[in-house]
This record gives sequence, C-alpha cells and structure tokens, in this order.
Amino acid sequence: MKKKNGFRRWPLILAVVTLTAGMTACGSEKSTLPDLSSMGETAAILREEGSGTRAEFETLLKLPDSDWGTVADSTEAVLAKVQEDKNAIGYVAYSSVSDDIEEKILQVDGVLPSEESISKDSYPLCRDYYLVYDGELTEVERDFITYVMTKGQDIVKDYCVPVKNTVTFLSDKSKGTIRIEGSTSMEAMINSLAEDYEKENPNAEIEVKATDSSRGLTASISGSCDLAMSSRELKDYEAELLETKSIGRDAIAIVVNKENPVDNLTAKQIAKIYSGECKKWADLN
Repeated sequence: MKKKNGFRRWPLILAVVTLTAGMTACGSEKSTLPDLSSMGETAAILREEGSGTRAEFETLLKLPDSDWGTVADSTEAVLAKVQEDKNAIGYVAYSSVSDDIEEKILQVDGVLPSEESISKDSYPLCRDYYLVYDGELTEVERDFITYVMTKGQDIVKDYCVPVKNTVTFLSDKSKGTIRIEGSTSMEAMINSLAEDYEKENPNAEIEVKATDSSRGLTASISGSCDLAMSSRELKDYEAELLETKSIGRDAIAIVVNKENPVDNLTAKQIAKIYSGECKKWADLN
C-alpha cells in the first residue's frame, strides 16, 4: 500500500467516562477526550447519495437514514472542508489520502487504519473493493478478472491490501472492449490495472468511467457497463442479480482539522456525531 508507513502513530488513549445518573452524554467508556470547551458545533461532512464509501460508513456504524451534515461529492471536497473548518469531521477512503495530508487521521476505538490493522481486521471501519458483473462473462472479461486476481494483485497492493498473493498470469489474448463503471475510490487502482492488462493482452481495450458505486451497479444490471466497481456490499436485490469478486481490502479513515485536539474517538461517538445526537464537540466530554 502506497501510504502504509506514512501516517503518524498516535498513542492509545484508554479511560473511563463516568456518566451522571439521569443525564444524557455522548462519551464512551473506551475514550478519554481532551478539554473541548474551545471547540464549537460539530460540522459533519458526508459523501453524496450513491457513494459506496458513504454506504459502508453508515452500515458499519449502524447509522439511521439521515441527511445530517454537509454533503461533499468527492474525497478532495471532504478534505477541503475539513481543512478549512476546525470543527469539521469527515470520512474518506484510507487508500485515497496521501502521507502528507493537512488533516489529522483519528484512531477509532484506539486503532489507526494501516496495512496491518486492515489485514488483521482490527480497525473497526474496514471494507472490501469489488468487481461486479451480471454472471455472464465474455472471454476477455474473464481473462481480465483472472489477471486481477493473479498478477494484478501486485498492483492492487499499491492502493490497498490485496486479497491474494501474486502469481504468474498468462493471457489467452482474447479480443474485446470492457466497459467498467462505478466507485471513485477504486478509479485510480482500476486504471492502473487496465493499463497493465492491456500490455499483457494488446487485443483488449478497457474503458473506465468513475461515477459512484450505486450507479456502477445499476449500469451493470442494465447492461450499460460490463463490470462495475463497488466499494460497498451489495444490497439484497443487487446480490440476487449480480456476482461479485473481492479484489482488495481498504478502510474508511476519519479525518479532522489539525487544530482539533481529539486523537481518538469510539465508533459509538462517531455515530452520535453523524446522527446529530452530539451537536457540539463539548458534548463528547
């Protein structure tokens, strides 16, 4: 993974928050927080509807269906909003942020996202990246997926945690065009895989279109694309119509402004911020 050693390791913070009987608080027994009296209202930044990152974030945190917060339509937009507001909190694909970002990445339940914590599934907000299809693959589509799961895993590990070890690949040189659409979190990785595969198989042409996971899956169902990129689990009705292949594993990183004194939040605290239950940072104390 390109940024596997690039993040600062913050110390683990463990303590007990005592709640007065009859009072409502947003804290948790797993997190001691600094004095947040100088902070204002929490400014939750969330991705747009259709984003696989948003869908997985809400699923992992068991969030209710809510529009609480400010919508940003890309990783860059989330980071920009967090950078300009000390009260902002956002979430992005761990694989999409560089080592020298201006924002601070938080521990969740005392664990930072990293190659090791993703591999061991010890970080609470891990998720898979999928190539999705309607069950009927052409020869060139099958050849490309075989490449991704063998030699291509060497490229996957530059972007996220691979699901298999790299092995030798020999293309069958099948001809055709493969239209791929979906997750923006997967775009750079799939473009790199497509470029390398076309060297292995000059008879193939791959077109990659980044929209979002939901639109990619819809396009796969309708037949307007051949493979979908999805950074979320499929819904029940989608799973009945489509086949999936997990090609890599990533995490959702929680980012705050560098002026925010918080280093660690529990998953429950994050959920309460994004549900609107904790409207001020000081409510977390």
